Amino acid sequence: MKSFIIFFILIGSFSLAPGRLSALEGVSESSASLKTGKAAAEEECRPITDETPETNPEKDRIMLPESENTAALNYQKKQQKALVRQKIKEAEIIFEQALKSYEKGSVSKAAESFDRALVLLSSADIDASTLYALKDSYRDMFSKLQRSLADETTGYTASGRKYSIQIDLNDPLVQKYLKLYSEGNAKPVIKKALERSGRYRPMILKILKEYDLPEELVYLPVVESLYSVNDVSRAGAVGLWQIMPEKARDLNLKVNYWIDERRDPEKSTRAAAQYLKELYIMFDDWHLALAAYNRGEFGLGRDLKFSKATNIDEMKSRNAVPKETQSYVPQFIASTIIGDNPSAYGFELTYDKPVEYDKVRVGKIVDLKIAAECAGTQFNILRELNPSLKAWCTPHGYPEYELNLPAGTKEKFLGGLAQVKELNPSGGYIKYSIAKGDCLSRIARKFATTVSAVMEDNHIKNPKALRINQVLMIRPGRKYMAN
Repeated sequence: MKSFIIFFILIGSFSLAPGRLSALEGVSESSASLKTGKAAAEEECRPITDETPETNPEKDRIMLPESENTAALNYQKKQQKALVRQKIKEAEIIFEQALKSYEKGSVSKAAESFDRALVLLSSADIDASTLYALKDSYRDMFSKLQRSLADETTGYTASGRKYSIQIDLNDPLVQKYLKLYSEGNAKPVIKKALERSGRYRPMILKILKEYDLPEELVYLPVVESLYSVNDVSRAGAVGLWQIMPEKARDLNLKVNYWIDERRDPEKSTRAAAQYLKELYIMFDDWHLALAAYNRGEFGLGRDLKFSKATNIDEMKSRNAVPKETQSYVPQFIASTIIGDNPSAYGFELTYDKPVEYDKVRVGKIVDLKIAAECAGTQFNILRELNPSLKAWCTPHGYPEYELNLPAGTKEKFLGGLAQVKELNPSGGYIKYSIAKGDCLSRIARKFATTVSAVMEDNHIKNPKALRINQVLMIRPGRKYMAN
């Protein structure tokens, strides 16, 4: 801005210079002719001193017109606003990078990006009026931060253990499920689920710690899926944490023809941890957060508003939530108590060993049978390590996908893969001889394909004209190839 004013002054000075120069020349000529006599003598005899003539700064200063001063100030304000907007935009970009890092599980990297975004935003020199206009947003943010970082060291004690989530052993429904799980027909099922949890427990506890969530949530998959990655509910929820497809995509899990990451134990656990964290911040109560995990946050929000209840017990007494949701938290509490005290409830458990594996980013589509051969393992073992894969190969359009291999086989796999020319060869056709009792629908079902595909490939116009021992060329579907 200073350079702009100086430039303006210089332009004005240059425009005035010729007139001033000629006027000064005229004055010097006339004054020279008048300097005679006593005045001239006095001037010649005046002593030389260090004193300088008195000057008037205000009089000598070149003043800009008022309109030009206003224009300069407006220009300065525009420049300042542009700089603030630029810093806010840069902070927003870094903030979005932090979100992506966090959602991918890179918590430390996300924390660094969050810090950078805040530092950049604080240096933006945003004016007080703008900050005041955002007062409600600031209050909401501070409130959520206080709830999220609330000191839970006091906790709740039950059966000699301390919990972050309230455990009420006197609740009639909790007592009902404790008895059902430890004495009733459900006991073998609960036993199997708790034993199966050994495969994933270390991984889940690690992720819960990263997200600063209560450790007892490790027992939530007992209620959700009996710790089965392949469990599917009537509503279409899938995996350990029983996530619906729409919610899965909101949580950055891929669900499509090639892959369903709800079945991936680690990725689905991170997604569930993120969702549970959001629900707790939203409702500020773990019982309500868990009920919302079952009911959905919008459904539970409507139930709260309709019943004017403030906690899950009031909602139960006012019959404001479905019976499944009423039973959900007691089932979780019963599973937690038994899981932490199995012998006290008559369980003798032999936990499955934790699943260990190597991860490798392939970057190309690879047939899983070829991948198994390269790793020196069996196809069904590779399948078990990658339950999210739905097709015969690694997913299309997912170059960053990481394939899970048996622990210690990564180098062997990469070396073998480098020798393979065709990573995803065609399955080709299978010859099938029609037997007595066959029909096109049965044949299509056998090879996981469609009647229309069989008819088209074999130029069949009349399905009833098939003959015994007639040979058909069948292109198997992906389910047949996968098995």
